Amino acid sequence: MSDFDPVTQDQPADPKFPASLSPAVFISGGSKVLGTMFITSGEGLHPTVLLLTGFPGNEVNYDIAHMLQRQGFNVFTFYSRGSWGSEGEFSWNNLIEDIPAAVTFLKDDFCRENFQVDKNRIVFVGYSMGGLSALLNSIQFDDIKNVCAITPFNIGMFGQLLTVNEEIKKFSSEKMQLAKDFVNCPNPEKLWDEMIQHKNDWNLINHAEKLSEKNLLIISAKHDTTAPIELHHKPLVGALKLANSNVKEFILETDHSFSDKRIQLMRLISDWIRQIKF
Repeated sequence: MSDFDPVTQDQPADPKFPASLSPAVFISGGSKVLGTMFITSGEGLHPTVLLLTGFPGNEVNYDIAHMLQRQGFNVFTFYSRGSWGSEGEFSWNNLIEDIPAAVTFLKDDFCRENFQVDKNRIVFVGYSMGGLSALLNSIQFDDIKNVCAITPFNIGMFGQLLTVNEEIKKFSSEKMQLAKDFVNCPNPEKLWDEMIQHKNDWNLINHAEKLSEKNLLIISAKHDTTAPIELHHKPLVGALKLANSNVKEFILETDHSFSDKRIQLMRLISDWIRQIKF
């Protein structure tokens, strides 16, 4: 079906090689990390999206996963160390460092044989903290050229603010309390210390030159109070454009979770990923 629309239509059935879902587990930092593989239909190896979630307890974007699965991509998403039942302790550092372990897992023969993953065609798509992780980790992989960041939370820039504004820390602590039951984090103060400690190396603006080598899609929300565009979107996109980046940006009239703009969000991602090159 040449006019098939994965955003609004179900995928035509392939009885020999149907779409499916499978649990998938890998090891990161000595801990067992739990995930889910959305396997697209069709024979042969498939391009694969590594879909990175935000702070535990928030939006997990399974609608995007299913849409990309319908579009012909495998999608692998996982729950970072210390969250949603994955072993280990939750920290920003562990969240960021789990991504290279996930890439190693996707490139292993196990994923090729069991999930039809094409290790040479991997795309990063990340939401909120996952958007940060997608951008930050992409610069480590020359072969991963395509990155979509949805309302990326620039944790390094935020760490700089924490050093001068105690009220921001208080406000953010109250919001993070809502997700405390989803994470194993014995020392929440450590999260703030990590942000401040890594305020330079986790600041995405400081990596604009390297990120400019990627094909980027950045989608943010005008009414976002978690990652306000004045702090997390506009300075980053401005730095990327100064570095002559191939970046497409969109700001939608919605909030951090895109709750009333899910179809529009998926449309932007679908149109972008249809045109990417590996």
